[in-house]
Amino acid sequence: MLIHGRMPDSSDSRSVPPFICVTDPCLEDTTGRHAGQAINDSGLTAWNERLALGLLRDLASAGALSDHAALEALFHDLAARDAELLDLNRRLLQQIEATQHIGAALAASQAHQHVARRVFETMTEAVLVTDRRIRIESTTPAFTRITGYSEDEVRGHSVFALISKHHDRSFYRSIRAELHDSGNWSGEMWCRLKNGEAHPIWQNISALRDDHGDVIHYISVLSDMGEIQRARDTAERLSWRDPLTGLANRSLFMRELTHALAIARNEGRHVGVLLLDLDRFKMINAARGLTTGDALLTEVAGCLARLLYDDDLVARLDSDEFAVLLAPDTSERANVARSAQAVAQRIHTALRAGVMLDDEPISLEVSIGVTLFPEPSATTATATATASDVLRLADLAMRQAKSGGGGQTAFFETEMGESARECYELEHALRNAIGEGQLDLYLQDQVDASGRRIGAEALVRWRHPQRGLVSPQVFIPIAEKSDLIALIDRWVLEQVCEILAHPAVHTVALDIAVNISPRHFRMAGFVDDIHAVLASSGASPHRLVLEITEGLFIDDHARASAKMNALRLLGLRFSLDDFGTGYSSLAYLKRLPIHELKIDKSFIQDVIADPHDAALVGAILAVAARLGLRVVAEGVETEDQARFLDDSDGVIRQGYYYGRPEPAAQWLEKLAAGSRSCRAAT
Repeated sequence: MLIHGRMPDSSDSRSVPPFICVTDPCLEDTTGRHAGQAINDSGLTAWNERLALGLLRDLASAGALSDHAALEALFHDLAARDAELLDLNRRLLQQIEATQHIGAALAASQAHQHVARRVFETMTEAVLVTDRRIRIESTTPAFTRITGYSEDEVRGHSVFALISKHHDRSFYRSIRAELHDSGNWSGEMWCRLKNGEAHPIWQNISALRDDHGDVIHYISVLSDMGEIQRARDTAERLSWRDPLTGLANRSLFMRELTHALAIARNEGRHVGVLLLDLDRFKMINAARGLTTGDALLTEVAGCLARLLYDDDLVARLDSDEFAVLLAPDTSERANVARSAQAVAQRIHTALRAGVMLDDEPISLEVSIGVTLFPEPSATTATATATASDVLRLADLAMRQAKSGGGGQTAFFETEMGESARECYELEHALRNAIGEGQLDLYLQDQVDASGRRIGAEALVRWRHPQRGLVSPQVFIPIAEKSDLIALIDRWVLEQVCEILAHPAVHTVALDIAVNISPRHFRMAGFVDDIHAVLASSGASPHRLVLEITEGLFIDDHARASAKMNALRLLGLRFSLDDFGTGYSSLAYLKRLPIHELKIDKSFIQDVIADPHDAALVGAILAVAARLGLRVVAEGVETEDQARFLDDSDGVIRQGYYYGRPEPAAQWLEKLAAGSRSCRAAT
């Protein structure tokens, strides 16, 4: 930039020509602006023109304009320098503008990189970048969170260092083939963590290619499948495991039993199944509470698991019912049976020794039913037997063990199966019999010492369409095991009350006794049933005698006593049946509203030949006389038996010696005929 001016005052200012200089860009020009500021072209040209004119005036006043040629040369030089200055200024402006653009782009790029870095640091999926030979180049922080490996630990290593033994070679070959064909692969795989554990991940792999189509990188995005796998494990556990004990549940046991049966058929092996039921567990549950009962079941489960081999299976099927599946064995059937017996004995011994509960050993008894497959006789039923069939046979054996008093082991025998099938068929037919009128009511007289009829016992008979007359000893026990017995009881009560309301019976004031099942008696609506039957028939409750057994009040004395007293207030009376055959307690006779005792026929039959039976009958008669109870002796079939009873006053007799049971209609007709004869004689 050109600057003009004069030197400071001197003695001869004319002798010194004016000076011309180019300023440093860092200095200020005569206008006061900084040299580093951009000046536009028109402003710069006008400024130079003013500068040149001023210079000419100064030169003229100094007398230096005489040399016109020199002046013209100087002016041209000044113009040339001005053009250079303009070009320099223009390039400077362009550089400043470019620098500003670069700075803005750099700032935007840095901001974008910061956001991208934060995204990669916080994303839950891990990103893994490898070269085309699948050697790891870089990872994200999520990779460290999932696998435990830092980026420095895996950089340069092959991804095969992270593979798990869960997959075989064919699995990885299929991944390579799909990446080669499509450039992408997605799926679940197991990787090896830094701590050595196998861990499930979901992986998306993409091939990155250059402009020529060659693979240069592989990008893998890994998602942690741990939570999903834990949810799967939980669902699996709930589907196949008992939530209380952790043992296999019924579904898993049946699945494994089905598989074992298939192996037994195909490979000629034997399968053993043990079904266990804890004896008197309900009593423990009631006495100590459900929480204690659950804790006890858990301890029993642990005990059973410790007693078995690894290839055996123990399961909890129901409340206190467990099952054991012995691994299929190639040994002879007898050897497999001995092995099953040995397992059962170990279980008996361990549970009798006691399981610890609240630092206290509790001794337990268990009933065990054992069945082996296949059966000795290779029948069609055996060849097609299902898991349910085998478990049912084990259940039959277990019930046999329990009926023997518990604490025993019973093996299934073919006869058990035949008996069970017979019972099932009879139960099914009996359900139809009640509604189809196949039941008949029979009555057997009860007489005094002179043979005079004073009452009767109601008995039920079943006329099967194909089997004929079915004995009560056959179908009553079957009915006792189900709700059928209550239906039969109700039917008998209705029939008896109609007979009691009949004029012929009402006139002679006979009592009729009806056997009541303990199962029916314990039902909540039993008392209401009696009310309803009496009300609908119009029968007198004072003529109705309910025969019960002592099993009614052994388990729940208070509730049984309350029901009996409620019915006694109506006028009904109670007879204690089969007295002396069970766990008879004289305390029952004292506390309960018992009206009469029935001496079981097993004592009466041998009363002449066996002095022990004679002594027992004499003792029962003496107790009854002391307590003021009426006595009925059933099963009197001979004159000697009748004479024995003659020695005791007031004993009522019932048996074939005095008359067999008769159909109710026939009995009622004879009673009515007798009443007519009596009236005619008078």
